[in-house]
Amino acid sequence: MIVRMKEILLFTTARAVDDTILQLGKLGVVDIKEIDAFGNGTVERRLEAVNRTERALSILKAYAQRKNDAKNRIKYAASDPEQLVGRVLQTEEIKRKGLERLGELEQGLTWYKVWGKKVKVKDLAKLRKKGLYLRLYLLDRPLADSLNGKHTCVQLTEHNGKVPTVLISRDEAGKLNHPEESLPKLSYKDIKQQKVRKERQLIEVEHFLEDQCANIAWLEDYLLLLKDRMLIQKALVGMGDIEGRLKYLKGYLPEDSVGDFVGFAEDNQWGYHIADPENPESVPVHIKNPKWIGIINPVMKFIDIVPGYKEVDVSIYFLVAFALFFAMLVGDAGYGLIFILITFLLRKKMSGQLRILIYVLSGTTIIWGVLSGTYFGSEQMAAHPLLNGLIIPEIASFGVNNVSFMMHLSFLIGAIHLTIAHGIRIFQFINSIKALSEVGWVLLVWGLFLVTEQLVLDKAMPEWGLWLFLMGALLVALFSVESKSFFKSMAISLGNLPLSLISGFSDIVSYVRLFAVGMATAAVAASFNNMILPDGTMGMGFVNLIMAAIALFLGHGLNIVLALMAVMVHGIRLNMLEFSGHLGVQFSGEAYKPFRLVFHENGKRNNVEKSK
Repeated sequence: MIVRMKEILLFTTARAVDDTILQLGKLGVVDIKEIDAFGNGTVERRLEAVNRTERALSILKAYAQRKNDAKNRIKYAASDPEQLVGRVLQTEEIKRKGLERLGELEQGLTWYKVWGKKVKVKDLAKLRKKGLYLRLYLLDRPLADSLNGKHTCVQLTEHNGKVPTVLISRDEAGKLNHPEESLPKLSYKDIKQQKVRKERQLIEVEHFLEDQCANIAWLEDYLLLLKDRMLIQKALVGMGDIEGRLKYLKGYLPEDSVGDFVGFAEDNQWGYHIADPENPESVPVHIKNPKWIGIINPVMKFIDIVPGYKEVDVSIYFLVAFALFFAMLVGDAGYGLIFILITFLLRKKMSGQLRILIYVLSGTTIIWGVLSGTYFGSEQMAAHPLLNGLIIPEIASFGVNNVSFMMHLSFLIGAIHLTIAHGIRIFQFINSIKALSEVGWVLLVWGLFLVTEQLVLDKAMPEWGLWLFLMGALLVALFSVESKSFFKSMAISLGNLPLSLISGFSDIVSYVRLFAVGMATAAVAASFNNMILPDGTMGMGFVNLIMAAIALFLGHGLNIVLALMAVMVHGIRLNMLEFSGHLGVQFSGEAYKPFRLVFHENGKRNNVEKSK
């Protein structure tokens, strides 16, 4: 449910502006909107501090799982978190450059491995001064052999399919038409010594970062404090100014939080004005649902969509439809069981909403898999007497020619889904003549359903089917557009109707993907089983069984990934485009983000204590 919002203007004195912002952060219900976009760079600097701390934390968390044997090491002790952030980032840069240098040294050692460890580059320079030029090449064997007799060459031992070849010439211009090997700047001994020092430095870097993992909680608190400071600065910079004496800000808060705000305003002697929003497009959207509906929130956050303030909250419709679509697209009871087991093992690393959502989606998948007789794509498992009795033949995955019924079921689901969308709009416009146009669209949806059945499944349309089109088109033409001119509104509606009908027809046909993708998932699973175990497991040795198990694991793992990708593409699409399009939801809203400070208590800043 989208919560009704109120628009506020808050006035305070310039002297009390800092305390006002702190009190608003303590209250934590006002979504502040910027009035003055001019800034002095402070917000950018504080944002950079946040980004730096986040990067430092990500670096340390990468080392947090390592075994840290630091009993005999002297640890670096930071005096403040900012200093530690700088040291961590600096150390990571040292590590990056160290690895680059180590790679360069490895290339130098490889050169000496090819041309000889006792080669002295300075000797080659002395030979040049005396008019003897040595050029080094790595050549293919045929090319190297073709040089014999034409040039003075010395060939060394072949290395990685290439022949090290030294071209000796008295002419400085004497070269081969082939890339010449560059000479190292250091001797073999110097490179070895530098490599040892660089490896020792990298080990020290690793030890430092491992040791500082003990300060992750400290830096996490510091990061929250930095975000508080950034929010405060953004609020201060964005406030309006009246002759340098008064400051004011604009914001929005939920209707049920008005009482709390008024109490704070009176206690702190703020001036304020509260009214209904004049421009719904600029109002942030606060969605508040019961816990059982809220489990769909992880999906909504993943696709990053928010309905407009005057639009419909689709959470409950999205949840029910998405669970059904997930079950039909994955469609395998074995896969559903795997999802449940993985979720149970990783339950401590998941949010409560995500964990329950996966349990629900897995449960619906298991139910659909049992009813369709699909267990890891195995016909043998589905044929077991205990499981076979639970199968509904019309939706069975194996052994039944039910393509026509499954397509019919997909079109029927589509028609019901779109009917619900237009039914919601009927209640939206219940006090308007536009409600009649939505009734017309319900009739048209079912007329299009009958047309789809006739064109795709060759089912004859009943005689009353034509009346659905006539009555629906008449209602849509008469009542879709509200205008002072009756004939003008009807002309606009009739002009839009043909394209709308074509779009509606394609929307219903789109639901056939539920059957097609679900069938493909079962077919791919069965194909993997038949390729890996064409004759079952009888007569297979232990090694062959292990290899078959690995192949099955990889094959079904790939099929699960493809099925989940299909859910993201098709399951979400049917809700986002087809359903939401008929519902008129454009997801043009901006989420409600109240100004809330973490480290704030009794109007004063808490000190961030170092926790180890």
